[in-house]
Amino acid sequence: MSLEQKVPLLSVVLPAYNEVANVRSDRLQRLDESLSALGYESEVLLVDDGSEDATADLLEEFAGSHPRFSVIRNPHKGKAQAVSTGVFRAGGDFVLFMDMDMATALDHIGPFVDALQSGEADLVIASRELPGSARRHSPRTRRVLGKAFSLIVSALLLPGIRDTQCGFKAFRREVARDLFSHSVVFSSRPETVKGARVTAFDVELLVVARRHGYRVKQMPVVWTHTRTGGVRVLPESFKMLREVLTIWLYDRRGRYKPKGVAPDTPSSVPHETEG
Repeated sequence: MSLEQKVPLLSVVLPAYNEVANVRSDRLQRLDESLSALGYESEVLLVDDGSEDATADLLEEFAGSHPRFSVIRNPHKGKAQAVSTGVFRAGGDFVLFMDMDMATALDHIGPFVDALQSGEADLVIASRELPGSARRHSPRTRRVLGKAFSLIVSALLLPGIRDTQCGFKAFRREVARDLFSHSVVFSSRPETVKGARVTAFDVELLVVARRHGYRVKQMPVVWTHTRTGGVRVLPESFKMLREVLTIWLYDRRGRYKPKGVAPDTPSSVPHETEG
């Protein structure tokens, strides 16, 4: 490592699939400015998920003039695999992944890192359902489907977690790597993916987190809906439900427990906070 290179405190992972419109906007520039304002070293890993348009080229063009940013090109295997790639390449003490549309306000980055740095949590997840949160311009159909999905997930797997799907989560680096390394449904051998996919990989990560006893903090966020092309809401909702049922089945079989724990041994629920 050269003397000029500094170890980042924070690594931000952004998966991208056919995101030309978002890349051409000023979002990446605003992210760079937001990270600069935090006052500590950070890096941004832009993971292209085998985009079929000019996304990867545009990302590399931006990264070429912004030293904090680097680009990783993946074959198209879905968001879970793209985020996982970024997590295992991250050099920061803390890792935060977010969506390329940056629907969650960037001023939440600092408080999320503070919660990890203070030692009060092992992972911090954004919630659009807690007091103090705001969900802006979200279509009614998506809100209804989202609430129904959350109720099912809460009943089957994650009681007390009000919003598993908001794409803004931060971890201690070793925790993030542990969670992704214990993925079963969204492991390193995913199914062949065609087109844009919305998946329940966040649910599996949180199930692993609970079974391994990690401390989860839920924090309210301001979230603004951005129209996403290529995602068919109803068909994707049914696929996600099927994934949740698969996760539930694996959980019942003890697949997410730490090694050495019997499948029928009750898992302790870790300390979780809201706020």
